[in-house]
Amino acid sequence: MKQKFFIIFITFVFVFNSYIFATVNFDDIYSPNVGVYNLDNMEKLYGKNEDEIISFASITKVMTAIVAIENIEDINDTIIVDYSKIYGKVDSELVTAGIYDGQTLTYYDLLATMLVPSGADSAEYLANIVCDSEEMFIQKMNEKALEIGMNNTSFSNVTGLDDAKNYSTINDLSKMMKYALDNKYLKEIMSLSSYTTTDGTITVRSSITNATTRYGIDIKYIIGGKTGTTGDAGLCLASFSEDDGVELLVIVTGTSMYSDTMYNVIDTENIYQKVIDNYSNQNIVSVGDELYQVPCICTKQDSVNILSKENITVYTENVEKDDVRIEYNGVDTLDYTVKQGEAIGTINVYYKDKLIRELDIILDEKLEFSLIKWIDINIENIIIFIGMIVIFISTITLIYKKKNKKIGA
Repeated sequence: MKQKFFIIFITFVFVFNSYIFATVNFDDIYSPNVGVYNLDNMEKLYGKNEDEIISFASITKVMTAIVAIENIEDINDTIIVDYSKIYGKVDSELVTAGIYDGQTLTYYDLLATMLVPSGADSAEYLANIVCDSEEMFIQKMNEKALEIGMNNTSFSNVTGLDDAKNYSTINDLSKMMKYALDNKYLKEIMSLSSYTTTDGTITVRSSITNATTRYGIDIKYIIGGKTGTTGDAGLCLASFSEDDGVELLVIVTGTSMYSDTMYNVIDTENIYQKVIDNYSNQNIVSVGDELYQVPCICTKQDSVNILSKENITVYTENVEKDDVRIEYNGVDTLDYTVKQGEAIGTINVYYKDKLIRELDIILDEKLEFSLIKWIDINIENIIIFIGMIVIFISTITLIYKKKNKKIGA
């Protein structure tokens, strides 16, 4: 059988008992720049001014951590702090962890004392020992930003100080956070509420914990993340949470650092509550749903129904059936020569034009030959063939008769 591959787009129609078409209302979010993402597939669930160029304060230290950890051979190796390397480089207004000259620390200690309390001294020290110079380290930060698709971002320092050349967007920061959280050490560190260095001399608390304790804010949803506060950036927070097995990322920036309300934390908790209350994993395909029909020729079956063998879910407010699309790529028709268990193609399941799942399609049933259908399909050729046989026999008969007449004469 001639195998022909093609793509057919169809709208997959499901029957639902009822729909509640509700849209989450984020009107009470104060932060001027907001991004809410499904970390599993980086789908943006909500955005506000998410492509605007912004300052982002100490969230910068997440990229500092990324570059540092990717240029360290062993995160548990120890170093002896030589404070002269950063003497005079740490701005007096910045939060510090308190590392000191002669102290024995691991690289993990330095990363933790940078990210947990937002220690500028640890950030500066990492930059100055990982590379030959801080300028070279910042260059690596910018190279990494381009590598992971942060095309509207520039780094000019390792701590997040306000600077015209230290800028990004919410969407770019989401890519940085995704990249960082894919590293088990950085995710672990950003989840800590406190940390004590391996030498036992320094204990630091999370900047998130400090803020919420000071203002009496009850955190229900934030698992971890990185804060930031400067005059230009305002109150910032990039954090992560989890709901129904799905990891969530929320980034907020821009409310005034002089406010008596921690809007970065309050907005973030409010956003998580709205998403968790309204979103869930919902089936766009259920076990047994018919995905596609492949026509058959010369078989007792008219077609083979391709049925889903699994539930396919998306994390959404509600399933909109018109947004489900099935793309079939496989043989255009089946016949009795195709064997049971043979691969016949693939099916891609899309939701809102995002590829959710790719399925390999295996023929599950035996195709039985149908003589009647074979004759019906080939009837014209059969008639021509029979006609040729009749003509051949008639011609032979005439030749034979003429030959016999000559002999008889």
